[in-house]
Amino acid sequence: MSDFRSSLKKGMIVKVVFTKTDGSSRTLIGTTNLDRIPKVDHPRNTGRAESVGVQRIYDLEIGEWRSVRLTSIQKWEESDYEVA
Repeated sequence: MSDFRSSLKKGMIVKVVFTKTDGSSRTLIGTTNLDRIPKVDHPRNTGRAESVGVQRIYDLEIGEWRSVRLTSIQKWEESDYEVA
């Protein structure tokens, strides 16, 4: 999963398929690149520590932050998704 996190740190958009806590599969197209995220949705300094083994990622299709457990990732790839 270090390649997944490295791609996000480089500002890439990724397409990730993962298993949700209810057991269903979900595909998310997202990023952590603040240049691709509306300012209103930029993270606020809440003082909360990040959970170990969890990656926060901004879902570009629904416009909201999501948490993905790294152990739940089935597959992922860098994406050429265009932000509208």
